[in-house]
Amino acid sequence: MEKTITAEQLDIFVTDGAVRQIQVMQENDYTLKGLSFRIKIGGKGCEGFTYETGFSSLHEGDILIKKDYPLINFELHLLIDPFTAFYTQSFTLDYLLDTQNNDEGFIVKNAADGQHRGKFFKDESRLPPWAKK
Repeated sequence: MEKTITAEQLDIFVTDGAVRQIQVMQENDYTLKGLSFRIKIGGKGCEGFTYETGFSSLHEGDILIKKDYPLINFELHLLIDPFTAFYTQSFTLDYLLDTQNNDEGFIVKNAADGQHRGKFFKDESRLPPWAKK
């Protein structure tokens, strides 16, 4: 059986807007102390995956990615579970703030999203190693 994805295999880009928003949230909300920013697959529809973001503690099996931003004196800690890591090996995390349309939030742009439409999971070659029969 193949091994799981490691932090070194992930190609992650976090925009300045996303980093600054996470920093502001963590510095101004005492309930987030000791928690890391989590990215996970929240569901699957015909158009591909949906993603959820938020703050949580480290769970068994999680991949922890640390990114240092010395110019703003911030170390970002990202958590990704093995399932999410398998399907999002290259992605961008961005933050949208559109006050005119009252639209705000984190956006995950997965480079492989086009491969995860429809019923791709019926092809066993596209499943994580631990999910194969």
